[in-house]
Amino acid sequence: MDEKTGDLGDMKSRDIGNLLAKGLVNLGKEALQNNAPKDQIDYGDLPSRALPELGKQVLANKLNQENRME
Repeated sequence: MDEKTGDLGDMKSRDIGNLLAKGLVNLGKEALQNNAPKDQIDYGDLPSRALPELGKQVLANKLNQENRME
């Protein structure tokens, strides 16, 4: 990806999906870390879709809050 122009033309759709999923996983991890003590988080016990789904919820909440502020 060309960082200056943001051209994604050379990337495969799978690569773009992986970038999006990674961001959602990171948002999910942040939400868990903010709501639970670190010594109680065990990512191995979570279903594989749990972190991306939690990340989607976090993103949706942020967008709803921004829309309410406008």
